[in-house]
Amino acid sequence: MPMVNKISEPEKTTEKEISVKKDLYTNLGINRVPFRSRLSFQPLIRRIEEELLREENNYADKLLARAILERIEQLPELRKPVADPEKFREEHSELLEMLLSSVFPPLMRKKQMAKLSAPFDLNPFYRTDALEQLIEENTVSYLISNTKDMVYCATVIGACSLILNKFYGQHIRVDPPLSMTVESPNEELQRHFKTQMDTQFIDIEKRKPLKPLSQEEINHLLGNIYDTDLWLRHIPPENFEFNGFVIGQLVDITEEEALSQLKYRLLRKDAIVDSGNVGELERLVRTYFGLPGLRLGITAIDYPVENAVAHRYKIRFDFLADRHLDLLDEENRNSIYEKACKYKEVLLIEDLKHLRNKTPIEEDLLREGIRSIIVAPLLNKDEQVIGLLEIGSGQPFELHSFIELKFKEIIGLFSLAVERSREEIDNQIEAIIREQFTAVHPSVEWKFIEASYNLLNEREKQNEKAFIEPIVFHDVYPLYGQADIVGSSDQRNNAIQADLIDNLMRVQKVIRHCLQTTSFPLLNQFLMKVEKSIREVKEEFNSSDESRIVDLLHQEIHPILKNMRQNNAELASAISSYFDYLDSDLLIVYRERKAYEESVSIINNTISNYLETQERETQRVTPHYFEKYKTDGVEYDIYAGQSLLKQGAFCMMHLKNLRLWQLIHMCGITRKVHELQGELPVPLTTAQLVFAYTQALSIRFRMDEKQFDVDGAYNVRYEILKKRIDKATIEGTGERLTVSGKIAIVYLQEKDRQEYLEYIDYLQHEGLITDQVEDLLLSRLQGVQGLKALRVTVKL
Repeated sequence: MPMVNKISEPEKTTEKEISVKKDLYTNLGINRVPFRSRLSFQPLIRRIEEELLREENNYADKLLARAILERIEQLPELRKPVADPEKFREEHSELLEMLLSSVFPPLMRKKQMAKLSAPFDLNPFYRTDALEQLIEENTVSYLISNTKDMVYCATVIGACSLILNKFYGQHIRVDPPLSMTVESPNEELQRHFKTQMDTQFIDIEKRKPLKPLSQEEINHLLGNIYDTDLWLRHIPPENFEFNGFVIGQLVDITEEEALSQLKYRLLRKDAIVDSGNVGELERLVRTYFGLPGLRLGITAIDYPVENAVAHRYKIRFDFLADRHLDLLDEENRNSIYEKACKYKEVLLIEDLKHLRNKTPIEEDLLREGIRSIIVAPLLNKDEQVIGLLEIGSGQPFELHSFIELKFKEIIGLFSLAVERSREEIDNQIEAIIREQFTAVHPSVEWKFIEASYNLLNEREKQNEKAFIEPIVFHDVYPLYGQADIVGSSDQRNNAIQADLIDNLMRVQKVIRHCLQTTSFPLLNQFLMKVEKSIREVKEEFNSSDESRIVDLLHQEIHPILKNMRQNNAELASAISSYFDYLDSDLLIVYRERKAYEESVSIINNTISNYLETQERETQRVTPHYFEKYKTDGVEYDIYAGQSLLKQGAFCMMHLKNLRLWQLIHMCGITRKVHELQGELPVPLTTAQLVFAYTQALSIRFRMDEKQFDVDGAYNVRYEILKKRIDKATIEGTGERLTVSGKIAIVYLQEKDRQEYLEYIDYLQHEGLITDQVEDLLLSRLQGVQGLKALRVTVKL
């Protein structure tokens, strides 16, 4: 089973819970605003009088206004500030209800959460039924989102702004940004509110002459809204008095706040790779939809599955993580997950119990207690499926089309989170691969990724002894081939020999020229050494001659020639001509070898490019491991077998197809090299060799050499044979097996011969080779005997 991350329950907040049944200033620890503030209904009464005079008002408004004003005429003290709010409420309850009906419509009080209080006083004088119910029926805890200093600051700046607006000609919008979260023991979900303050029923009186304030000073205040001391110095509280009341209303922003918090949390680096964080996301999703029993699932996934990698080991929080290794297994074909990925559409199932043609996925979802579910594919910027997002409920039809519409609004957020997390994990895996393996062939990359994931997981567990697991593939079939440049060693030696003789003869000529104009005995000694070396190289060239002659030139002859060029103007031209003829980097004659190496490079690049192009094509049919090496020619290894495949099946048909492919393209290589002859600085040809080894073996990635090699003592025999057969000769003749323009097929058993004769018959039919087939017995090699070969001639 995969490593499964279970969603943990989110931790309860540690913020101080505030009981609202007591004085809010005391419980919240907030300082009172230093301005004098008194509750008064005079601003409201004045507004009613103004409204009564407006002819466009309807009959009902005028009737209510007259009734209120008639009662007030009998009680003139109502126009004065309220000294004792509690007593006022008791003595004038009926009139108070009439007054407030103009502010809080009676039919709206059951839903409208609002309060009335003295200006900038947190303690309410009146609360609507809805707010009363929220507070009184439950032991509610307030979790103030703003700090107590921010609440005090916002209140002070709000009061000062009203003063600036009235007395200093400013037009500052007074809307303190306060919000709160309400948790009730009778409800599982949090509720979020923002406050809206209505300050239109406030009168401000000057108690002292206004303090002069320039526009520059006011601008300075507005640029420092968190500095309450600065504001209170310029607008002294003792100079003003507020009379009237403020209406505070709570606006439910639960959905918006949940969505905002979702966005914020999904930006975190470990938002969806840590079980605790995913649990918090689930809580926010429940709040967003208003469904306390909702479940959230998220997993990284790849579709189509042939491109799958091991992301699920790190991001696996779907509902069936404990039950299914892979949600897209063949047995789950046509499941709701597979359909969501296939069609890239959101899928809603109102009741899984009544779903027809259930797969094991739907059956297990029911066992998990899921009755209704919505599944969405998560797409990257290239519109590729990189994950699945799901919400589920234990109640049938609790998830419906309206929920689906809201669900679609958050899919993009989770897509970005999964894509970012996958990229971060990819970067870590890539670092491990570079550290442990260097370059990796795409066909086996999945195996290295899995090993890297496992190492990454161990490192995250602080396992100091963690090491990369062995990369081994069992029961794979090898295909070895080479296109070797014929006589490359002799041709290289001949080129080196020609360059050395040319170099020595030019040095001989320069030294003799120098001796004609100057007497320098050491030059005579160097001339003797040069002439002796010329004779030796011409008679017999040895591999040690090159280094000996280069040392003679660089360490003895060239220094003295440079010295003479500098001190003797008559010799400068001849010596400079010599040095100009040399290779600028190697400082020796490098012409024949350069021509040879350019020819080798052209041949190698042509073969290599041709092989890579053809190999990519067959890789689509039968995924396999391919590795090539450039020497004097090109040799390559192919390994194919079931263990190399992440997905799909391998059979002998695939192996036979690869063997025939190899022979066809060996013919292609032979023809390509033949076509190059007119372009080569030095004419070179290649001989082709195939090793028909039909036994399966194991290969292991060697960490020290950063490449694959056969694994196990028995399989080492294959490597020994492969390294020696290119030197094989034909029994009784001593002729080299590999010949220009031909393909040699070395085999071990008669059944291999019969198989390759069938391939040869097809090549003859296609006109790729001649009808002549040589059946050869090879001479004994070191530790190897009994090898046989077939040899065919390619039609050029």
